[in-house]
Amino acid sequence: MENQSFERQAQLTQWLQTLVEILRIQGGSTWESLVRTVAGKTAAIDLDGIQLRVRATGGEKLQIETEYPVELESVNFRTKAETLRDAIAGQLTLDAAVVEDSIHLRASLEDLLDIQQLVTEILADSAFNPQLRHLWSEFDRLWPRAASGYPCVALEKQKPSYGEPIRLIPQDVLAIQIYPPGDDSLE
Repeated sequence: MENQSFERQAQLTQWLQTLVEILRIQGGSTWESLVRTVAGKTAAIDLDGIQLRVRATGGEKLQIETEYPVELESVNFRTKAETLRDAIAGQLTLDAAVVEDSIHLRASLEDLLDIQQLVTEILADSAFNPQLRHLWSEFDRLWPRAASGYPCVALEKQKPSYGEPIRLIPQDVLAIQIYPPGDDSLE
């Protein structure tokens, strides 16, 4: 188990370094956002229980260094791979994931706003950068998927998450049928 954890830490480190190199080569505003957001900072991350300490140094010559295994007293970023997959696929925004507690972020307000801007730019760049799309597909293919603990429920049996006010109306009131004048249904 520890060997598998070490392999996953190494893989995660490699992907982070690849992401930095892709953005360095691409240049532009996303690279500038990355440098401004992470240069000179250290963060503890946890992805599916795999923990890394990541340090960014060097300003415009940004380098990413990681340490593992580490015991993290406090984590700056924690999430599950499925949440990342949803964000990469455009099915979930960073702010929505934070609100629903799928992503835990701990930083100053200024850093949180910079992180949101950076993530938005990286995901937007994915639309036209084949290297980013390749990195995402590699992550999707190689990072283990969570085992589904329950089978999918048929759509007919799923309750929609909207329409709460109507659920407050008693069933006997909802069952009342009103017929227009002259309707023969009552006879």
